[in-house]
Amino acid sequence: MVEKAIMGNLTKYTIMLGLVLSMFGVNFIIGSAPSAFAQATQGITISAGNSSFVPLTNTDANQVRVNIEYTVEDESLGNEMINAVMAVFAPNGTYLRQTSIPGGFTAQSDGGTETLKTNIQDKSLTSVLANVTLTDLSKTRSISNMLTVNLELEQTPTVGSLLGTTPSLQNSSK
Repeated sequence: MVEKAIMGNLTKYTIMLGLVLSMFGVNFIIGSAPSAFAQATQGITISAGNSSFVPLTNTDANQVRVNIEYTVEDESLGNEMINAVMAVFAPNGTYLRQTSIPGGFTAQSDGGTETLKTNIQDKSLTSVLANVTLTDLSKTRSISNMLTVNLELEQTPTVGSLLGTTPSLQNSSK
């Protein structure tokens, strides 16, 4: 009977020791290995410059124009051919279209600006959301942060709004 009690306690201690060692082992593995879910370091940082969503006067469409300013963080990307991709969405999240820079562009070592633009045929939209990222030239790998720009449709100026008042054609002399 005493032998059974000793064996029972020994089994409990063995199980507890195994659990403690397992916890240390898991902690060591997790702590020493890079996380598979960590965001990769981006080589270029982008931010929004002057951007717009405006009606076009020569066609039945509105234009999305996003100017991005970029800073090259990874010097190996300086003076390399890269590209930019812009995906445009309706306010409800519906994908509208995607555009990029034909042929790409050369990333200036000291940073710079680039413009992405596309036309949206749906004139009923009063706002859009544009997601922009810089990619390698083949557009298969992102090399920058994702930039999200919310744009409201700007109004087309009228003659009255440009002049401030409606001009009077009446003769003011009596």
